[in-house]
Amino acid sequence: MLVSLLVILLIVETAFIAVQYFRTGNSASSHPQVLAVGEQSFVVPYSLFNRPISNETTEYPLPEALNHSWVVTVQSHLQSAPNMQTRSLAEIALAPEYPVENRSIPIIIIQERGDGLLRVEYFPQSWPGTFRLLLYNSTSPSWLGSQNVTLTSMSYGPPSAINPQLAPKPNGNLTITIGNTIVLSDYPTAWANLASFYVFGLRGSSFTEGDVYLYAAWN
Repeated sequence: MLVSLLVILLIVETAFIAVQYFRTGNSASSHPQVLAVGEQSFVVPYSLFNRPISNETTEYPLPEALNHSWVVTVQSHLQSAPNMQTRSLAEIALAPEYPVENRSIPIIIIQERGDGLLRVEYFPQSWPGTFRLLLYNSTSPSWLGSQNVTLTSMSYGPPSAINPQLAPKPNGNLTITIGNTIVLSDYPTAWANLASFYVFGLRGSSFTEGDVYLYAAWN
């Protein structure tokens, strides 16, 4: 019985590593791994990013609130008009479950601009006293060319409170990979849970075509 269970676990872990290898195009040994027991994917049309931020952003909820380790991969095929590249911005927020959207803190926001700029921001405490931590901000490597942007959150402690007044102590690490380049490794984060993706744009954004693919896997 024990041997059968170990074989099943090995098969599941091998399958998940294979999926991660296919998505990132990298050697699995170069990335932290999450033993997947759940997975969800979404396709976001470009038209959702051609609208300004509001209190009614489009939400893509996960089937459960993830308060343990997870991997999120974003692959963007967005294209903007040549004269709108620096003004077109797509934003994807990774947020916990909370009745009020603007209090879904701590939160991670991925911003993608039409000229290839990629920015990843982390907000660890409530909005009135918040400060953002800029985890990545560069066009090299960029998200253009349909490169995967992968965020891996490895949990090692109980989840923190949602909408904290003060930033709690870290309970996990975050690694950011773009294509086959790790741009941030094992950054300490205080995380509550991951329950939804919120997608929005900025006023004046004008993407002309393309979709964004979101993948989430968790243990």
